[in-house]
Amino acid sequence: MILRDGARTANLLCCLLLLGCGPVKPKAMDVERRLTRAIPLQSTPAQVIDYLNREKIEHSQYLRDSAQGNSILAVIRDKYKWAIVKTDYGITFRFDDHDRLIAFEVREHYTGP
Repeated sequence: MILRDGARTANLLCCLLLLGCGPVKPKAMDVERRLTRAIPLQSTPAQVIDYLNREKIEHSQYLRDSAQGNSILAVIRDKYKWAIVKTDYGITFRFDDHDRLIAFEVREHYTGP
């Protein structure tokens, strides 16, 4: 079956539109806003870990380190199966000497072909 140029172009555009449809990936700022609302500063490590467990976010245990500072490391993995380049978010929660949350940092990590 031979398609005319116009029909071929229309089919190609439809295919590209279908491939491009899907949920919008969160941005680092969206992740930061969500964490800011859910985990207030001065939270304890147990409160942070409870939230991470509830949201099914991969994380380390509470790490005590006098040189680097106390922290919890977490990662939100990109679950979009059709993405060529995946975007994961690495999160570092920092705690003071009294085991209270003082800051967190969200970084984007890209993986792909």
